Amino acid sequence: MMKKFFRTIVAFLATITIGATVLPAATASAATDGVESTLNLNAKAAISVDAKTGKVLYAKNATTALPIASMTKLITVYLLREAIKSGKVKWTDKITPDHEIYKISQDKSLSNVPLRADGSYSVKELYQATLIYSANAAAMELGDIVAGSQDKFIDMMNKKLQSWGISDATIVNACGLDNSDLGEYIVTGTSKTDENRMSAKDMAIVAQKLLTDFPDVLDTTSIAHKTFRAGTDDATKMDNWDWMLPGLVYNQSDLNVDGLKTGTTDAAGECFTGTATKNGMRIITVVLNAGGTGATKRFQRTAELMRWTFSNWKNMTIVGKNASIAGHKTVTVDKGKDTTVAAKTSQAVTVPVPTATTKKDVTLSYKAVKKTVAAPVKKGTTVGDVTVSVKGDTLGYVDGSETGVKVATTKTVEKAGFFRLLFRGIGNFFSNLF
Repeated sequence: MMKKFFRTIVAFLATITIGATVLPAATASAATDGVESTLNLNAKAAISVDAKTGKVLYAKNATTALPIASMTKLITVYLLREAIKSGKVKWTDKITPDHEIYKISQDKSLSNVPLRADGSYSVKELYQATLIYSANAAAMELGDIVAGSQDKFIDMMNKKLQSWGISDATIVNACGLDNSDLGEYIVTGTSKTDENRMSAKDMAIVAQKLLTDFPDVLDTTSIAHKTFRAGTDDATKMDNWDWMLPGLVYNQSDLNVDGLKTGTTDAAGECFTGTATKNGMRIITVVLNAGGTGATKRFQRTAELMRWTFSNWKNMTIVGKNASIAGHKTVTVDKGKDTTVAAKTSQAVTVPVPTATTKKDVTLSYKAVKKTVAAPVKKGTTVGDVTVSVKGDTLGYVDGSETGVKVATTKTVEKAGFFRLLFRGIGNFFSNLF
C-alpha cells in the first residue's frame, strides 16, 4: 500500500516523466537456474511463469520470502470467490463495518474508500474496491464476511496456502498493511511489527490458482476507472493502481496486461503481480521490491520481464489430442469381450519451451497408471500419464510437478460371458502347448 499523499505525488511525477522513460538494454548473459538468460532484472526477487501449466520461465531469488504488501489481497479475494462458489456468500450480501474497520477506512493516509459506521455495503462493491483501488478496510470487511472475524480469516488464509504447498509464508492480516497501521486491530498472536511475507514463487502460485479457478477475476482487475458508491455523498473515484492497463500512464501497446495487483509499503518497496497474453500464451510475472528510479519502476521491471519472456519462450504442441503413444497404443483388458483397448491422449500436450527448441530437444515420458484393466472398462478410463522434458531446462514448475496429460481408453469394453471366456481359455491352453 502507498500512503495517499505519496501516491498523489508519484502519480504527478509519472505524468511528467513517463515520456522520458527508456527501458534499459539487456545486460550481459547471466545463468538463470538452467536457462541462459540475457536479463538481469533490477529487483530483489522476480519470477515469470506460464499461467496454464505453472512452468517457470524466469527466476531470480524466487524462493526467498519478502514483504508482499497489498498483493496479499489476491489471497483474500480467492477465499471470497471460493465462499461465493460454495454458496456460503452471495454477491448481494451486505455488511455494516464494525467500529475498528470503520476507523481504518477513514484514514486518508492509507489506500481506502470511506465506509460509514451506519452504512451497508455489498460484497460486490467491496470486492471491486479491493481489487481496483486496493482499499484496505474493504479487504478486511471481506474477511469478516467469509470467516466472521479477522482472527478466523487469517487462519483460513494460512491453511489455504499450506494446502497449496506453501509452507514458508507469513500472513498476519487480510489487506497487506504493516500491522503498525492497524492500531489495536491486529490478529491475536501477532505483533505491531509483523507484516505479510511470501516468496515470488509462492505469489505466482496464488495468482495461478486465482486465474485457473476464477478466470473472470480479470473482468475486475482490468477495470481502469470506476466510482465507488456512485451517486452518493461518499462517491469516490477509483483509478486502478495497475498503471499498465489501457488508458493508464504506463500502458504498453505490445503487452496485453489485464491484471492483477500492486503492493507497496516501506519494507516491501514497489511490487507487482501482473499477467499478460501474447500469441495465445498467458504469463504471470511477480516483481518484488523493484529497483530503479521514478514512479513507474515496478512497471518498467515488469515490462522488461514480460518482453523477455515472450521473446525467449514459445508454446509447442508435442503431441496432439487423441494421439497414440509409441509402445503404449493399447492396454490389456482382463476378462473383457475384447482382450485389448486402444489408449490415446485426452488432450494435446502443449508446453512452453525456449524459442530455439526443436522436437529433437524434447523427451516424451510415459508413466503407466494401469498396465491391465479389468472389464467392464468405461471409455475415458485413465491408464497413463504423458510428461515432457526439454533439454537444458531445469527451471521446473512452481508447484514442483511436471505438466502432463492423461492417456485414456477410447471405448467401453464390456465383460465377456462365461462361454467366451471358456473357449478363450481353451484356445490359450493349446496355443501355449504348441
